[in-house]
Amino acid sequence: MTNPFKKITTNAETTKKEWKGLKAESTTKAKQCHRCGAPRPTNTNLVACAYCGTPFMLIDATIEPDA
Repeated sequence: MTNPFKKITTNAETTKKEWKGLKAESTTKAKQCHRCGAPRPTNTNLVACAYCGTPFMLIDATIEPDA
């Protein structure tokens, strides 16, 4: 009995496309927490680090919930 998985992988290896001369790079723009180094995505309104809890901004106003 032949191995169907071997046939699939062999076919994939022989028919794959080679990308020559192309350099693909991906980047992300993120600020880092100054305490733990965890990434903080730009254009967000996070006020504290999700990992260590260090505040990114000091806000003196208290927000009261609606009664």
